[in-house]
Amino acid sequence: MAEGVAVRIRAREFATGDVEVAHQVLRESYIEHRHRVFGGAQDFQFRQHVVTAGELGMDSVRHTATVETVTDPLPYLMFVVTLNADLTVRAGRDELRPLRGEAFLYPVGQPLTIRWTDFDLRILRLPVDRVARVAARAGIALADFRFDGMSPISAEAGRHWRDTMAYLFHTLNTPDTPLANPLVHAAAVDLAATTAIATFPNTATATGYVGEPGRVAPAALRRAVAFIDAHAHEPVTVEDIAEAAGISSRGLQAAFARHADSTPMAYLRRVRLSRAHRDLQNADPTRGDTVAAVARRWGFTSLSRFAAVYRDEYGRSPRQTLRT
Repeated sequence: MAEGVAVRIRAREFATGDVEVAHQVLRESYIEHRHRVFGGAQDFQFRQHVVTAGELGMDSVRHTATVETVTDPLPYLMFVVTLNADLTVRAGRDELRPLRGEAFLYPVGQPLTIRWTDFDLRILRLPVDRVARVAARAGIALADFRFDGMSPISAEAGRHWRDTMAYLFHTLNTPDTPLANPLVHAAAVDLAATTAIATFPNTATATGYVGEPGRVAPAALRRAVAFIDAHAHEPVTVEDIAEAAGISSRGLQAAFARHADSTPMAYLRRVRLSRAHRDLQNADPTRGDTVAAVARRWGFTSLSRFAAVYRDEYGRSPRQTLRT
């Protein structure tokens, strides 16, 4: 882009009640895919708001039917925050079921199987090479850069990413947005790229750690954390986590002790407690939602123990959260 030339801002809105028309728009907007509709075709609603500024694109998409799609490999980066969704993403052997409000990254370069019911998503799109150029500052060759997981490396990193997306979305949708200025645009794309690199496991953040005898690379720890975050709703053992991380069970325990001051199962319990807290916040007692059902959903078999650890973490009882 020539210096001083304004960045072109493009925006469009689309809505339809026809599922087939909606998926044609999705193909034209994102990637070729094959889809099957399982329900919700009647009273179907689809809305899409797309804004692009040079290399940066941000979308809001609402789709109310139950659908499974098999996509071609994505050639670009697509980061997502679920405003509301019952969503499952499978990429090879990896599977992710993000909860409402969580962020994730669609893997690049491999087919995806995605099933959803009534989703409401916010999406940020970036070219892979643009993020790779930022990663090159860490000494990673452009051809060697890649993201290694769909989930943020930690809950705090995920929150920071969501805040960054919210800021960029607001800025991009502001009348007379400053992102038309090429310097502001470049800074915004750098912000998105550097925050993405700090948030999601990748080859850039795996560098800078020198291996020592008996030391497990932090990249393995990030793979373990990503696996736990994606599979916290399932029966998970230390051996499962170690296999996903590509290290031994003993090495996994050492990695968590050295770099996280924790254990794999303690981290899993924290993730499950956080998910239970979110479910309680979103629950409705008038629909029959109960503390016991939420606790069981996240693997807490003792209600008294669940109530105790919940109060220690959140300063109130699960029942108080449910009724708020």
